[in-house]
Amino acid sequence: MSEFPGSVRAVVIGCGIVGNSLAYHLTQQGWTDVLLIDKGPLPNPGGSTGHASNFIFPVDHSKEMTLLTLESQRQYIELGVNTECGGIEVARTDERLEEFRRRMASAKSWGVDSARLVTPAEIKELVPFVDESILLGGFYSPTVSVVDSLRAGTLMREAAVDAGALTVFANTDVTGMDVEHGRIRRCTRLAARWKPRPW
Repeated sequence: MSEFPGSVRAVVIGCGIVGNSLAYHLTQQGWTDVLLIDKGPLPNPGGSTGHASNFIFPVDHSKEMTLLTLESQRQYIELGVNTECGGIEVARTDERLEEFRRRMASAKSWGVDSARLVTPAEIKELVPFVDESILLGGFYSPTVSVVDSLRAGTLMREAAVDAGALTVFANTDVTGMDVEHGRIRRCTRLAARWKPRPW
C-alpha cells in the first residue's frame, strides 16, 4: 500500500461514481497529484452509487442537462458499461400528456431525434403486460440505458492510478477539515494530515 501523502494538489472524498469521475477527469486534464479517499471498501464502498437504479433518460428540458447526459452516455458506451434498453414514461392524465408534448419539443430542440410520443396501443406492443385502457399515451426513448456505475467508477479510478496521477485510500475516514479564508486548507484522516501543494 502507498504511504499516505502529506501534501497533494487536490483531495476527492468519496469513491462513488461522482468522486471516481471527478478524480479521473482531473487526471485527464493533466493533474498528476490527486488523492481519492473513501471510508468504505473498494470496489463498492456502500454509498448511493451501489444502490442507485442507474437509469439514464437522455431528454431534459434543460439543454445543458441533456447535453451532459448525452456526453455521459457516450463515455459509458466507450467504457463498455452502458446497456441500452429503452424507456417509456406513461400518462394517465391530460396534464401529464401535455408535459410529454413539451418534452418532445425539448428533445427536438436539443437534437434527440429518437424520442417520440406513443399511443396506448403502441405502449401495449412495447410492454405486452400493461393495461393500455388506463393510459392516454406515453413518451418513448429508445436510447434510455442502464449503466453499471460501480464498474464505470472502477475503470475510471484504475485508469487514473495506472497513469500515475491518482493515489487511492479506501477504508479511510476523514475526521475533520480546516478552513482558512473560505477554503479547505487541511484535512484530518485519523491521525494523518495533508496540506495542499501551492498552485
